[in-house]
Amino acid sequence: MSRVAAYLVDALFILLFATLGRMSHAEGLTWGGVLGVAWPFLVACAVGWVVAWRVRDWPVRMPGAPVMWLVTVVLGLALRVATGGGFAWSFGLVTLVVLGFFLVGWRCAAEVVRFGANGLTRWSERNARENARPRSR
Repeated sequence: MSRVAAYLVDALFILLFATLGRMSHAEGLTWGGVLGVAWPFLVACAVGWVVAWRVRDWPVRMPGAPVMWLVTVVLGLALRVATGGGFAWSFGLVTLVVLGFFLVGWRCAAEVVRFGANGLTRWSERNARENARPRSR
């Protein structure tokens, strides 16, 4: 997956997080309202990508994902508070868990699929080599 596509997946999950949050509090679903909740986390996610790249690896794969996720949560909450968005510990905990599930979860699923596909390829290549050998009697 390209970096641009991976960041767009992250952005869509952040928008989903904001949408679900507004729905659960019956705050109305408008683009302005969703973006008002999401923008600090979208900015923080971009910063998290840079930090993960500098510290570990590109956050498209699992090695950089935890760094990117934690920077997204902590900086996103800090930006929210700094711009008058308010903070509650319960919101911080929900943010940590939900964005962890969303941002790290899809990468875990992609790694499982990649691992399975690579294993299947190796298995079929090995079978092809074994079946191509002449059989001894």
